[in-house]
Amino acid sequence: MALSMDEQRMLAEIERRLAAEDPGLATRLSSFRRPSPGAGLRTPRGRLLMLACLIALIAVISTVVYVLVPFRSQALKSSTNPRSHPTSLVSGGTASSGNSASTGNSSAAAANN
Repeated sequence: MALSMDEQRMLAEIERRLAAEDPGLATRLSSFRRPSPGAGLRTPRGRLLMLACLIALIAVISTVVYVLVPFRSQALKSSTNPRSHPTSLVSGGTASSGNSASTGNSSAAAANN
């Protein structure tokens, strides 16, 4: 059940008077309030849990990289293969026809002699 505005005001006044009269008691009583959301990470158990999550994340990332590296090297090998590269086919075709023409010219020159 929620407190009315007057009751909340009276309770706040009592808290202020208590803090002024006995600060030690006020600090002990304030420790019973709800902890903040980040307070759980400040405990040893919270730190251990955070460390375990960090190690698990690093392990997952390392595993993914380890698994994907062979696929990357296969892709690099296939792109450097001269048979599959389109520019090497064009230059290879030109070079071979140029070689046969020069061979044909030298054989024609030999036939003339």
